[in-house]
Amino acid sequence: MKYVLVPLFVGASLFGGNATIGTLLRNGLSEVIGAVGSGKVASLKGAPSPFLATYTGIAAIDYQLSGMIGFFSAIIDGNVPWDVTMFYVWGMAQFAAAWTILVLEAKRVGNRGRLVSAIGTVGIIFQNVTWTFTIPLYLALHLLTSPTAKLKNGDGAGARRTLFVYLWDLALLPMAVTLTFIVPAIFMSMPRLFSQTAATHYKWIAIWQPFPAFTILGLGMLHYACYYALGSLSPVNEENEPTTHGHGYMVAVRGVYEFALALCGTSHLPIVLLTVMPEAGRKFLSHAFPYYAPVFRSLSFSKTFIPYPWYAAPTVDPATYKSGDLAILAQNFLHYDFYVGTLPMLLWAMYLHQRTVKNPSLGAMLRKMAFWFVIGGPAAAAIILNWDRDAVTEEGEGELKKKIEDELQRRKAGESMKTK
Repeated sequence: MKYVLVPLFVGASLFGGNATIGTLLRNGLSEVIGAVGSGKVASLKGAPSPFLATYTGIAAIDYQLSGMIGFFSAIIDGNVPWDVTMFYVWGMAQFAAAWTILVLEAKRVGNRGRLVSAIGTVGIIFQNVTWTFTIPLYLALHLLTSPTAKLKNGDGAGARRTLFVYLWDLALLPMAVTLTFIVPAIFMSMPRLFSQTAATHYKWIAIWQPFPAFTILGLGMLHYACYYALGSLSPVNEENEPTTHGHGYMVAVRGVYEFALALCGTSHLPIVLLTVMPEAGRKFLSHAFPYYAPVFRSLSFSKTFIPYPWYAAPTVDPATYKSGDLAILAQNFLHYDFYVGTLPMLLWAMYLHQRTVKNPSLGAMLRKMAFWFVIGGPAAAAIILNWDRDAVTEEGEGELKKKIEDELQRRKAGESMKTK
């Protein structure tokens, strides 16, 4: 199955690259963004003016940054349709959750020193040449080279040698993603709320772009600061008492998975429900919250989530487009970027799950995956399968776990006798 998935992932990468970058070069959006970045035009129509094109003083970097910032300005600024805004919010939450799981995978003991551990570099690449082109290739490399992809079903000892992650990394990963991804994303996405000047708005978009490098650097700095200030962490159970390595790992990694699932759940279900709400529900919400009536009345599931055929993508005339027109093009780009790039992630998670869990059941896995897809979207489905897969680290620890628990009981009994 691995050798079926690898060429499939490569094909997805090539198709996704053409459906995103290829379309961008043909639909007028690239031409408009290029004109703004070169200074021929003051800003995109509807966006804060003037556009800021200089950030580092290095021409090549500033040129690339200007293109990326112009793209996000197209989907954030101006008269952006509510369908586009809803998809943007949904996509960013899914993206943050998927990024969290990729960082977690790269940090596993079995991946140290291998190419798949260089997730910061991978992140910088996908920020520049799209998620849909880069991530399928990364996952193909993972399947071919990572020891975590070669575990046998129910091999608890092997899982403990390869799946573990430093406990400080597990404790700090949600904070690192929040500070380097989520906070800049909020500031760049809501310039009016924070009363930002044009320059400040574009700087926030620029700050968000290298978040993969910032996440890895931030996590490393937080890890070493906590390690040297507080020492190493030992595996503990839910009551903060010593336990086996496998159980301690599952207690620690739970926070990472819950963080990622929270990102998915708080955005996916509300947005999907709003887009499929019947007319009676839209009227009720419009009367109850009149300020948001335009949102409730205009949202459509198809306009929010369904992309145009890649061969018939919408276009604009760079000379006559209106404020908000570019947002639809950027949304269609992100449709293919996320969908085509994330399908391999789902298949990858399914493969690892069926290869690693003790008693794999295809039917049970598909039911669990479908439930979480409905609750939290595609990223949530991949997350829950990885979490289920990690539980194999506790296999074969029953006797040791019982010994530790008995020893703790004896200590408590001894302390109780001393106090008496």
